[in-house]
Amino acid sequence: MDRRTLSYFYRILLIASLSTGIILNVIDTTSVSAILSYYTLQSNIICLAFFVFILIVSAVKDDYQESDVYHLVKGCITIIIAITGLVYAIALGPIGFDMQIDTSGLKNFMSNFLVHRLSPILVILDYFFFDKKGKFKFYYPFLWLIIPLNYLMYVYTYSANGGKFFGIGGSRKYAYFFLDYTQIGYTGVAWAIVIMVIFILVISFLLVIVDRVVGRRKGH
Repeated sequence: MDRRTLSYFYRILLIASLSTGIILNVIDTTSVSAILSYYTLQSNIICLAFFVFILIVSAVKDDYQESDVYHLVKGCITIIIAITGLVYAIALGPIGFDMQIDTSGLKNFMSNFLVHRLSPILVILDYFFFDKKGKFKFYYPFLWLIIPLNYLMYVYTYSANGGKFFGIGGSRKYAYFFLDYTQIGYTGVAWAIVIMVIFILVISFLLVIVDRVVGRRKGH
């Protein structure tokens, strides 16, 4: 099986993981708008849309990876879902965080496992397995901040228009306690955002450095 065919089947598996995780979280939820307003689901949905598009493009075009736009966007979706996986692994998983507070058993396990663990891992591995290396530029990490920062705007806009969350992230009004200025104050939220930006930039620049090093070694 050649590399192109392997990538095609791998991405079908990846799309299945993303879509199943999203569906399991949405069905039987008490509020679709609330569940879809968490960063986890939004990052999974963005990745799903990207890979469906790329699956179609790769079936008809061999040189799609020659475009700088492809690598800019691919790096971005890799980072945004890496954030989902890392934050869950470091901070949320150890305290028993669940996307659904009213379900239990296999569905609850799978809905969390797919969106927080398997899908992020598969997206990251897709970059390492199938992307040309040495294509990331050192200014890309600043552009990769756009979607996470837009999510902050979304949260406050959603809340200002009467939107509510489940409270599983520590706040029914602003999804996560570190975004809730009624709990930690404006200064606390400002510091939380600064720390998040630094965290995202650190992992983004690490990805760029790895990409450049591997690219040089492979002669890309």
